[in-house]
Amino acid sequence: MKNKKSKPVLSLSTALFKGSFVHNPVLTQVIGICPIIGAATTAANGLCLAVGITAVLAASEAVTSLLLKKLPRWVRMAVYTLISLSVVLLCDRFIFSLSADSGAGLGIYFYLLCVNALAVIRCEKFACKTTALNALTDGVAAGIGYGAVAVITGAVRELITYGTLFSSADALSRFPQTAMPFTALIILGFLAAGHKWLLIKFYPDEVRDTFSMNAVNEKPVKKDPGLFSDKNKSKPKVIRDYDEAIRPRHADRESGKDGNGQ
Repeated sequence: MKNKKSKPVLSLSTALFKGSFVHNPVLTQVIGICPIIGAATTAANGLCLAVGITAVLAASEAVTSLLLKKLPRWVRMAVYTLISLSVVLLCDRFIFSLSADSGAGLGIYFYLLCVNALAVIRCEKFACKTTALNALTDGVAAGIGYGAVAVITGAVRELITYGTLFSSADALSRFPQTAMPFTALIILGFLAAGHKWLLIKFYPDEVRDTFSMNAVNEKPVKKDPGLFSDKNKSKPKVIRDYDEAIRPRHADRESGKDGNGQ
């Protein structure tokens, strides 16, 4: 008999969407923003960060789910770093083979991905408790969400600073001050505000659950319409009776009466 809990509740496309957009690790949980602030000064640098973090998260979560579940927590923490370091070194060779300028522009921030808190949190809170397929999907989804924010932040900073996009190597800096970290913080603030608005506008049932680590196989929590709403027919009888008893007083209070008609 197959264990139904081992099967993902959501489809692959929905899981990727929830993990990358609804549960975006940067915009909802503010995790791992140091490399984005320090290194995502151009769109190319942001893309390099996106490739690196996606590879780190996918590899770390998949290996954790397959091999590390039975290890003590203090041992797993060290293994997470070793896995991430191996992936970062491989990605570093790949990036430098494509463009030495892009790799050099990242500096030490690219190597900080191997000790990124995002990988540890995702592995410890999710990958250790689910199947390898779910863990891999979650790692890819979180990496896409993180990478999208890194690319957007880098692209905006490049446009403001150099007036170019993916071609700032030989461009002259028009506003060198915008390459400073405070610009990235401002951009992230606007992105977080816009992201929150979109969730409230189009996905209200997901808003209360954005901090959940189970982004891949959780269904959204239905939004509570409120204590005095007539639309909530699933309330227990005790709550419905209380609503009926208190509603006249609530209506009188709104109309400026004291509840006795005076």
